[in-house]
Amino acid sequence: MRRRLAILLCLAATAAPALADDWRPYANARFGYVVDLPPDFAISNEADNGDGMTLTSADKQAELRVFGANRMEQDFETEMKIRIGMDEKEGWKISYSKPAKSWASYSGSRKDRILYVRAIALCHDAVGYATIEYPKTALKQYDPIVQHLVKSLSAPPRCS
Repeated sequence: MRRRLAILLCLAATAAPALADDWRPYANARFGYVVDLPPDFAISNEADNGDGMTLTSADKQAELRVFGANRMEQDFETEMKIRIGMDEKEGWKISYSKPAKSWASYSGSRKDRILYVRAIALCHDAVGYATIEYPKTALKQYDPIVQHLVKSLSAPPRCS
């Protein structure tokens, strides 16, 4: 009995921080992707066409963009290579890149800023993105946010 109580108390203690996060789910009707939005970020702009939105951190130091886009290239992997190239042309020094057949992550820096991009293949030759840009000095603060975004960005279970 005591052991069960101890286990329940441990489970409750570990669940409390997860509930306290107050992340809010966002489901995009146009492209079908789903992602959790951080509690301290407010919507600063929504796309008129239903692609997604831009959010800004409470301290105005970070910007999060979640959006869908139609793929322009023949396959997802080529699309990601071109996307990385576009970011490099904008001055981002990409230092991490992990592509796969249906998802990709990459990050880099420019001056005192960090960019992290997570992309997933969606139905009908579309791609879902979560990109976050924040100060290098806040790396430890944003690491858990990036990890949560990566885990939560998901495609619809089936294409219709």
